[in-house]
Formats: sequence, C-alpha cells, structure tokens
Amino acid sequence: MKTLRLICLPLILLSACRVSQTSENSADKAPQVTRPKAQPSPQAKGKKERPNIVFIFSDDHSYEAISAYGGRLSKVAPTPNLDRIAKEGIRFDNCFVTNALCGPSRAVIQTGKHSHLNGFMENEHRFDGSQQTFPKLLQKGGYQTAVIGKWHLGTDPQGYDFWNVLPGQGTYYAPDFRTPQGLVAGTPGEYVTEAVVSKSIDWLEKDRDKDKPFMLMVQHKAPHRFWLPPVHLLDEYVAKDYPEPKNLFDDYNGRGTPAQTQDMTLRVTMDLALDNKMVPFRQDRMNEAQKKKWNEVYDRIRAEVLEKRPQGDDLVRWKYQRYMADYLACIKSLDESVGTMLDYLDESGLAENTVVIYASDQGFFLGEHGWFDKRFMYEESLRTPLLVRWPGVANPGRVNKDMVSNLDFAQTFLDLAGLEQPSDMQGESLKPLFEGKKPSDWRESVYYHYYCFPEYHAVRRHDGARNSRYKLMHFYDLNEWELYDLQKDPMEMKSVHADSAYAETFEHMKGELSKLRRQYEVTPVPRLRKGETLFPPWREFGTFEIGLPDEGWTSLFDGKSLEGWRQPFASKPGGPVSQITEPTGIEVVDGEIHLSPAPQVFYLHTLDFTDFILELEAFMPGKDFDSGIGFRCVLPKGKNLPAGYQSEISDVRSGGIYDIGVGWMNPVEEEVKINAFIDRTGTFYKPKAWNQIRVACKGSRIRTWINGQLCSDLKDSKHKVGTIGLQHHAKEGLYRFRKIRIREI
Repeated sequence: MKTLRLICLPLILLSACRVSQTSENSADKAPQVTRPKAQPSPQAKGKKERPNIVFIFSDDHSYEAISAYGGRLSKVAPTPNLDRIAKEGIRFDNCFVTNALCGPSRAVIQTGKHSHLNGFMENEHRFDGSQQTFPKLLQKGGYQTAVIGKWHLGTDPQGYDFWNVLPGQGTYYAPDFRTPQGLVAGTPGEYVTEAVVSKSIDWLEKDRDKDKPFMLMVQHKAPHRFWLPPVHLLDEYVAKDYPEPKNLFDDYNGRGTPAQTQDMTLRVTMDLALDNKMVPFRQDRMNEAQKKKWNEVYDRIRAEVLEKRPQGDDLVRWKYQRYMADYLACIKSLDESVGTMLDYLDESGLAENTVVIYASDQGFFLGEHGWFDKRFMYEESLRTPLLVRWPGVANPGRVNKDMVSNLDFAQTFLDLAGLEQPSDMQGESLKPLFEGKKPSDWRESVYYHYYCFPEYHAVRRHDGARNSRYKLMHFYDLNEWELYDLQKDPMEMKSVHADSAYAETFEHMKGELSKLRRQYEVTPVPRLRKGETLFPPWREFGTFEIGLPDEGWTSLFDGKSLEGWRQPFASKPGGPVSQITEPTGIEVVDGEIHLSPAPQVFYLHTLDFTDFILELEAFMPGKDFDSGIGFRCVLPKGKNLPAGYQSEISDVRSGGIYDIGVGWMNPVEEEVKINAFIDRTGTFYKPKAWNQIRVACKGSRIRTWINGQLCSDLKDSKHKVGTIGLQHHAKEGLYRFRKIRIREI
C-alpha cells in the first residue's frame, strides 16, 4: 500500500530531553485540606452565560478503578466522589486517547492536535509552548487560566495566569513545585494528591480575579507508578482481596509478535523491590511518623512473603494483590481529593456555574493480559474515563456511548467559553453532547498512534483505527496486523485478521485507517532507532529475592546439637584444631545456635562447598553488634584465623562482602552509592528481629541478600572452595542463628 510506504519513511527526530503544612512528627491521617472557609463567589450571583471550567486530570487511571463504571473492582474499591460526578452529570463510556503516554496525551490536550503535528510524540521530547494552545485562546477571550500539579512537558507552561507544577513526574511525599519564581521545596509530611487540591482551592479562594470566569486544570500525579499511597490508607487496602481479571494468565496465543515480546508483565517485569515495596526505597521524603507506619506495614508483608515464598502462578497472584492494594489506595486518596474540590465548589457557590470534567491521560492495565502500564492500543490502555457535571445543562445520570477523544478537549473548553474554535484543531467540541444534542456527522472511528520503540516495556510502534465494533492495529515496523471483533471478543484474546470470515471487515478497516491518516495529515514516522528494548536495571542495590522451593536443601544445623561444627582455634597454641568437644561461647538453645562474645571467633562447619546458595536466619541485639556469615572459608596451615569471605552483619553496615584479613570487597566505584543507599534507607538488617540471610556463590560471582534485599554483588575468584562459618565479633550481646541450610548449584 502506498500509505504503508509513506508512513514508514524516515523523519528527522525532534530534539529530546529527559525530561498546608503537616507536622514532621505525625503520620498523615484521613486527608484534611487546610484552607480558609469558602466565601460565596460574586460571579456565582451574576451572569451564567460563560461557565467556569474545572478540569481534574489524573495519571494512568483505568476506568476499571472507578466504581461508576461497574467493573470488577467497583465493590472492593468504590470511588464515591467520582461516582458523584457521574450521578450528577454524564458518564462517557467510549472516550479514547490518541497516544497512550503521559506527555504526549498532555500535549494533545493543550493543542487539540495529534502528536505528529504538535511535535510531542514521546516523553523524552520537549513541548513547544510557543505554538497555539487552548489556554492562550481562553486568556484572549477573557478567562483566567491556572494549572496546578503534574505538567510533564519539559518546558514551562505558557498561556496560564498562574502555574504551580511538579518537576518531571513529581514525588508522592513532600512534593516540590515549580513556579515562575523558581522551585519551592516540598513540605515534610505533605502528600502530593492533597497538596495539589489544596493549592487549587487556595488559588480559587485567594488569587484569582473573581470578576472573570476561570479555567482551572487540577492535574494529579496519582496513580502513576510506583504507587506510593498515603500511610493512613495502608492497613485498609492491604487487608482487601481483589478480584483477578479473567485473562491474568494470558499466554498471548492468537496475538502477534508485539504481545509476545513486550516487557510489561506482572510475572517478569513487575519488580518486587520497587513496585511491590519489598525494599525501603523512596522514604527520604517521608517524615518520621510516616516512615514508622510505612515500615510497620511493609515489613510485615516482606516477612510473610519470605516465609511463604510463592512461586510461578502463585507469585503472579501475590504481585497482583500487592499491586492492586497500592494502586487502589492511591485512587482512594484521589477520590477523596475530588470530594474536597466538589465540596468547596458547593460551599463557595461556584458549583452552579462551573463545568467539572474528570479524565485521565490514558487508561492502564490492571493485570489484564498479565500486564501493567499502558502504550498498547488494546482497550485497557486506549480507553480513558471521562465524567462531566454541568448543573442545569447536562441531565444528571446520563450515559453517553458516542466515540469521543482527548483530541476533543481543547475545542470543548473553547466552545464552553463561547470562543471560536481554530480550524487547524483536529477534534470536535463535546459541548453538544453535554447538552444532549449529538451532531448528525459525529465521528464513527478514532485514530491512534504510539511512537516509542525501543523504549521501556518494549511495546512496538503501531497505529490503528477503532470504530464501535472493530479495532485494527498495524505494527508497521514488523508489517504485522491485528484485527479484533470487540462485540465477540471484548478482551481482545484472538486477532481475526487472517480469518477468511473477516476478510471484508479487514479490508474495510484498512480503508478506515487510510482515511484517518489522510484526515489527520499523518506524517512519515521517525526512523526506527537502535538500542535496548527492555526496562533497564535500577542503578541501586535493592533487587528482592523471595527464595527457592524447599526441595534440594541440605541442613547444616538440626536444631538439637552442634554436630558438624568446629572451633577453628586450637585450645592450646600449636595444638590440633578439632571438632568442638567442650563448646566455648556457643550452645544450642530452643532450636537455635547462640553465640556469646567470648571468645570472639569463627565456628566453621566441617563440609566444604564450591558453588551454592546458603540461607539462614539471624537475630542480633539492638545496637553495637558485629557478626559475620562466613563462606568459602578455609583455615590455612599453621593459622588460627580463617581465610575467605563473609557477609558482614552490623548495626552500621549490613550485607557487605568482606574478605577476612583484607577488607571490604564491594567494587570501589559502588562504594559511594552503597553508603548513600544505607544512609537514606537505614541498615538493611533489622535489630531485635529475625532476619533472612542469603549468600549465592557461583564461579567468581558472589552475592548476598538481607531480608530479600540485594546488598552486595561482585566477582572475585580468589576463594573458590571452603566451608561455612558463624562469627561473633563485638564486645557484648548474644547472637542467635537458626534454619541454616545450603543448596549446591
């Protein structure tokens, strides 16, 4: 097809660039936004011809996570305030995005143009704010404009009388904000969703010109990855059981290469350390009370998973439940903030003449197809929630099934303001639909285009068309097609593009796609770049491991005796080293090995090992402890001190690999990073508690984990074979060990 050859022509890439105070000592309670008592608005008493607009916009919010849509999560995680907008206005069931990615979606809304025309096709691009945008046109038309919260377009907002935005993705706790005057540091104890709505209400109450109509964009970070909920919701959402999607264990048969080669599965891609919070990352912005509550909840979860060690499908299910608990708790906070805004509009008298619109930058996979994230044109990503309340105009409780798009928002805002819609904008005003008047020539299909590959999650570039029944996707770099009959196959489990029964439909949808490409002036795509396709490893230690199955292990301690253990020191200088006959400083108590500080020595096992995984549990005092778990240790002839490696366990630094008699073995280039991580998160090791220790030696590679957290990873083949040891190396304190076992590789 000529159209195919045209769309694959190279194009020069655009320039890219990476783009109320709470007490320090109190954890956040149920959110209470500090604001002055709402005063009746002068505008609310006056003319009603030009309504105010409050556009509440979230990030990665699946329609499945709004109970008004009646999805599988509606009963376990209701959203009463978002439901209120739907009940008092309109719920749109077929709102789609043009490019399911954070920045590109926002650029489409600013300009009313597809990504290829507004110049922002990927998150790494920078938005050209000098071009025509709807807020500039609203300003010229007499509206005050403000944007507060997530911006994510790489350049400063233009066309806004007031802007207060998060840098980049922003942070969930103590968020910083960018303003025209510079960066304002975050407030300890503050949570981003509450901060965004608080600042929005402050602007409405204190800073706007009350003689002008306004357009306020309330732009939330939530529920973007890595889903850090406010601590007051942790217990409630961790305790819930979340229904699984029917295709959680999708095997991708019936789909093409892209679905089979993506990197966005819960099984493989979802990270136990970062996504499931099994490592205490991102606590540097919490206050002490928040950290305490956070660790109370997640330490318990960590201990449970280390004990149960789910594998295979059971691990996928465990990840799904953890994912939903965090994601939906973020949604709950978002819903509460929507309630705060609606209450303010009611109290101030603004509600009567204010259009409230709620939407998200795209949908999100909540375990459907076994995935998280977005990007694909599959329904969970393509479709976004859209709820609209317009008192006195939009009949309450209405459900609209017309095909609408985020491409329409800019023109809708202008039309609501009674302003002319520029002819070069590519959408359609939704105002007639708000009023219950569907234009006779309303669109029959929507166009989609995703540009980012190679990129995180390895979703191949594609464009496509969707009408009320069928969806056609073209992965043009692979020249692969997928066609879905959404009426018969709503979960999109089998492409019918090669089914002879759908031959006519396939050709029709190809024609529809060609028509949309012409209509929207689709330009040749950039040349396919080279590079990594998978999500890169995180540049900090923290990979979490839950352990291996219980089969194949050899116990090194039977819980009853010291059989197999020996003291390496001779009882007399020059005397023989032998099995412990009269233990000194070591004894078995209640199924545990207890070590006391005298003598401060290693106790070695009699068996030798080369490549292995060693696991045990250790319990240390509350402070001033210093122990070692030795491995590949040998006692050189004529020496009393073993040579070999040990995983150092101390109240200063835990998990580091130490070469006895030499020093720390962590790579020099990692030293600063390791120390910074420990300073930020605290020691990996939990004093006065049982901790799981793991050591893996294979060839020259040695790794140690404390409580599932990777602490050290290096290559050194100096000590290749030896035995296992336990050491007490402090002046006081009782050290306890149990469940010591080894598995040869």
